[in-house]
Amino acid sequence: MKNFSHQDLSRLGSWPLIAGPFAAGLFPQSALVVSSTPGLEPGLSLCHALLCEERETSSTCRCRSCQTDFMGHPDIHLLSPSPHTIKVTDVRMAVQSLLYRPLWSPVRIIWIQAAETLTPESANLLLKAVEEPAAYVHFVLTTNNPDQVLPTIRSRCQRFVIAEPDRQPIDSLPQDWMMVRPLLPDHVVQAARFARVQFRQSHQRQWLGVWEDLWQAYDALAANANQDIVRERLRQLWIRR
Repeated sequence: MKNFSHQDLSRLGSWPLIAGPFAAGLFPQSALVVSSTPGLEPGLSLCHALLCEERETSSTCRCRSCQTDFMGHPDIHLLSPSPHTIKVTDVRMAVQSLLYRPLWSPVRIIWIQAAETLTPESANLLLKAVEEPAAYVHFVLTTNNPDQVLPTIRSRCQRFVIAEPDRQPIDSLPQDWMMVRPLLPDHVVQAARFARVQFRQSHQRQWLGVWEDLWQAYDALAANANQDIVRERLRQLWIRR
């Protein structure tokens, strides 16, 4: 794992759904961060921002946490597939580390990469810890495949969906785009990309709400919800935007 760079931290600003709550001190204790871009790993930037002892966002921060090798930091426990799954013994060790208060940073973090690779036993053990975390604990789960994360864990995490800027931005969508049959999750992804572009161009916060609502619709479709009900919700959302 590379040393922390302030370029990593500054990237939070390009992810408004994360940067907004973080800047306001409202970032949740349990977050499921979904990257819609394969290979994009947002956890590094987010965890370093949470660990910073001065919550500094410029290149001048000299706190221990920002200058320490990431894997040598005492207040973070990283879990990743080994080789293909995250095992219950690894989760147990991470959860036990939460008994101790942070040594340097304001928080103690469990960062779970590829959260969809948790075994059922691992996920159930993690669930118990996520339900009632100590005030100083943050769980950061990152994934490219949110539908494969245990639903009970998903329901206890606030979801953030991020992506790199589109190489070919979506400039427009038909007013009745949601009336296509069948309505597929990919159609909602396209609309979410459009909403993201609109926010970045206009800086109007209502587009953040549209973005969040679209990803809730995506979850519903992925869970085989009634398409007519989802379609009507999307129609009302598009009228109000």
